[in-house]
Amino acid sequence: MQGMAPPVMDRPPLQAPVSPPVIPVKPETIPFAPLPNLPPSVPQKEIVKKPGNNALPVDEMTAPPANLQAMKQLDSFGLICTKFERVPSRFRLVSWDKTKKVELEDLSQVDPVTQKHPRFWLNIRTPYKEFIHRNSKESFFRPTTMNDPNKRIIAHSFEIKKKAIDYSSRMNSIGYLILHDFKIGGPPYQLTSEMETPLTSSYYLHFEQNMGPQKFFHDLTGKKNGYAFGGWGLEYKVIKQNFAQNKITVLKKDLKTGMVVEKDLYGPTAF
Repeated sequence: MQGMAPPVMDRPPLQAPVSPPVIPVKPETIPFAPLPNLPPSVPQKEIVKKPGNNALPVDEMTAPPANLQAMKQLDSFGLICTKFERVPSRFRLVSWDKTKKVELEDLSQVDPVTQKHPRFWLNIRTPYKEFIHRNSKESFFRPTTMNDPNKRIIAHSFEIKKKAIDYSSRMNSIGYLILHDFKIGGPPYQLTSEMETPLTSSYYLHFEQNMGPQKFFHDLTGKKNGYAFGGWGLEYKVIKQNFAQNKITVLKKDLKTGMVVEKDLYGPTAF
């Protein structure tokens, strides 16, 4: 029919979208007890890669200390060498009277007036004993006998050799003296007139013995090989020295068990 509005259809109301329920997430629990405290971690070994090879661990993680060799000797042997060097000669050859007498300079003393070393003469093959002047405190020498336990020096032999001077036809005379210094021990040694700071055939030889926190020091300068020293039930003996290799061979004897061990010790190295 005309003039009538179309009928209105009823529609169900629109519902707002419903969000899914939020489920709280519980933290995961540890199904075991905490680990005990671990000891301090050990540094990892350095890995060195070589061309064509798999990575290999390096046994030495850090550079060894400079005194590692001495530490090993001390740990296993109880003894280290702390000094091994030639003993300087107290006397220097300066002149001679044919082959019967020689003049020596005493390098251990200095004249307070002239600021020079005192000199004295020795007869060849005659032992001399040293005396100290009461007032000046200077040394002087007088002849004695080989039976004197306090003899100091003897000039065993002396000879003169000719040596050509460089870039010249002239010849220079050089004296060669074999001197024995009984105070420092050791075998006789040679002095020449060309030597400014001569050395003897003896050695400064010092050792350090270690027994736990305790230390004891031994001075074997002038002692013969085979001289016994030590302590705390241990006895040591030097049986051989090789100065060229800086090596000393030592025997250690346990006085309680009688066990004997031989070992090569090395003197300190100058850096």
